[in-house]
Amino acid sequence: MSGKTLKEKAKNLQLQKGSKYEFIRTLICRDFFDSPKTTQKLIDEVREIFGKKLKTIEVQTYIKKFMGEEIIRAIRIDGFRGNFWVLASISKEKALQMIRKNKKIIAIEEELFSDKLIKRLGSDFSVEINDLKHNFGISGNCTAFLLRKILEKLIYIAFSKNSIETKLEDKSKLSGLVGLETMINLASSEKIHGVPFLMPKTAKEIKGIKFLGDVSAHNPLTNVDMKTIIPQMPYIITAYEELSKKL
Repeated sequence: MSGKTLKEKAKNLQLQKGSKYEFIRTLICRDFFDSPKTTQKLIDEVREIFGKKLKTIEVQTYIKKFMGEEIIRAIRIDGFRGNFWVLASISKEKALQMIRKNKKIIAIEEELFSDKLIKRLGSDFSVEINDLKHNFGISGNCTAFLLRKILEKLIYIAFSKNSIETKLEDKSKLSGLVGLETMINLASSEKIHGVPFLMPKTAKEIKGIKFLGDVSAHNPLTNVDMKTIIPQMPYIITAYEELSKKL
């Protein structure tokens, strides 16, 4: 069947009103499954659109209805835990091609937007995280800027939570703060219970994303490509994890 026919089939299914099956059906009709999506991506989309929490184990339960109707298919690929979900009109070969094309980005998204890290960051970062989800893998400029902003904000809030935010003040400016590079250096030297906010190696490696964020914000003649951001991601995720432990 064509994608259009499958969406019409989903639309006409008799489902329990108000049930979580309706989340899946709405996403099908909104073209969400026109390309393979991870379980985490599905959970995030439900949270953003419906404001509801869908657990990983529930995805397996509710999506089976649509698999049984041959509307959705599950795709597995070596190196990834769990399934990718895609409209059944997309052939397995085509779905695998799509997945492999974005394999590295998908792997990073799974770690960057993990429930554990998002929970640690809390509501203070909800706007930035949502913006990052919409732009990651699509816009290098927006991604670089947001990664830099989250890092800077995370350092400040971590210092504030431990009552040492005054160390980030720039005495030469009225109500101003030191630059991000100085913030990073301070985060690697300041310690709580003998442990620095940022490990020295992490602090050294994340200066690359600081540079790319500066380029995206201040260089009108240069654009940041996602290809230059991807190699920096293991370090920035590590930095977020280290700093979030101090919140």
